[in-house]
Amino acid sequence: MSRPLTHAVLGACAALALAGCAVKKPAAPPASAASGAASANAAGVIACQAQEASSPLVGTWYAVSTPRGMAGQMQTVTVLKPDGTMSYESQLKVGKRVRPALRETGCWTYTNGIYTMQTTRSNGEPVDIEDPIYRNRYRVERVDAQRMTLREDIKGGQSSSAKKMAPNYRLP
Repeated sequence: MSRPLTHAVLGACAALALAGCAVKKPAAPPASAASGAASANAAGVIACQAQEASSPLVGTWYAVSTPRGMAGQMQTVTVLKPDGTMSYESQLKVGKRVRPALRETGCWTYTNGIYTMQTTRSNGEPVDIEDPIYRNRYRVERVDAQRMTLREDIKGGQSSSAKKMAPNYRLP
């Protein structure tokens, strides 16, 4: 099971306060690990790549999904900024009980119909960006000013839909 669809939407599709587009890593990874949505510079800092400000993915997205193998519904809010930074927050709702799941920040890209999230911090702590669990890829099946439909970019990947929300939207 992948995260932003569990992660969701987008994982992804976490706390919507992102300090900036650069965060300090716990240790400098090899250059090969820096590919994708983030790259490491000589100072050991992850730098997000600015995205097109007019990209239809820029904005605040809310999704509700039922991840495979989980009871209940995963609610997520993902914020994608033009500077290439993202934040992702999810919570699991089982019956009347709501449990916080993830609060992540990092970088995102959108190239050739593929949306990639690279987490650099999870619940405020730096992550090992070499760990593939912190990189999630989705094929964008549909996106417009109101809705987005994604599919995990893996064989048999789960589909998820998200609704565009006001920039200050928070999980219920």
